Amino acid sequence: MKISSIAILGECMVELSEVGGLVGLGFAGDTLNTAIYLKRLAPLVDVHYVTAIGKDSYSQRMRANWASEGLETHLAMSFSDKLPGIYAIETDECGERTFNYWRSESAASHMVKHPEFPEVCSQVEKLDAIYLSGISLAIVSDEDKATLLKVISRLKQRGIYVVVDSNYRPRLWDACQHARQWMTKLYQLADLALVTADDEIALWGGSELDVIPRLNSFEIRQLVVKRGAEGACWRDGQRSGTVETEKVGNVIDTTAAGDSFNAAYLAAWCSSMDMAKCCYWGNKLAAQVIQHKGAIIPTEHMSYLTELMGIEHDE
Repeated sequence: MKISSIAILGECMVELSEVGGLVGLGFAGDTLNTAIYLKRLAPLVDVHYVTAIGKDSYSQRMRANWASEGLETHLAMSFSDKLPGIYAIETDECGERTFNYWRSESAASHMVKHPEFPEVCSQVEKLDAIYLSGISLAIVSDEDKATLLKVISRLKQRGIYVVVDSNYRPRLWDACQHARQWMTKLYQLADLALVTADDEIALWGGSELDVIPRLNSFEIRQLVVKRGAEGACWRDGQRSGTVETEKVGNVIDTTAAGDSFNAAYLAAWCSSMDMAKCCYWGNKLAAQVIQHKGAIIPTEHMSYLTELMGIEHDE
């Protein structure tokens, strides 16, 4: 399938991270990370970021940051009385990170209620695909979850390809059963699911061996299970396989490992590569990202990826 345009729906937050004893400020979020990496790797794909922000200076800087990365920003709605969420990252000596969030009343958590949301959805109908994550669903109210899933269902009926990333974060849900209820509905709409094995086990229980059989019950057309250092498994109808990843001895920060995998997978997918090759590129970028601090690494650390994919890339 040739994809030339995609809407990525979610939340961008102000990111606070410690660098050399000082706190640095940036902008990130699971879906935004994927959007930026996808645009870097596939510059000919129109990547639209769908969210809600405020009209404050941080929100203005966010929008400018997205535009500087080549993202289409006109589907990002603005509230005059709300602010973006904030999160802080702490990273241990093994590269594992801990997050602290201030996001309960963020602008993005109210995006479905924005007066412009119906028009934004109409614009998305003109694109080829839509991507969202479990976090995109979790941050909005249950009433808005139902509305959002109706929108996704309508888009799917109109031929828009639906891509879902699991990204299960327990603190964003009332209880595990609450998350299961809504994630089941989301998976039932997915054409392509890019899930993380650890997330699936945390949400549904069992072991890694149970993940694919359980997801098969949702009749997802294409399925990828990310397994961290063990690579990824994929299934497309009756075909399936496993793609190993390169071993990384110098893990600095695992922030955005899954998000970057998704981006490189989608970049290859937009170029009509098969699922095994898409997983290969997903593993390749994730292995590079975890060797650097922060969610978004400098473009110079990605140049060899774009060269290998045969895509022209301006530094």
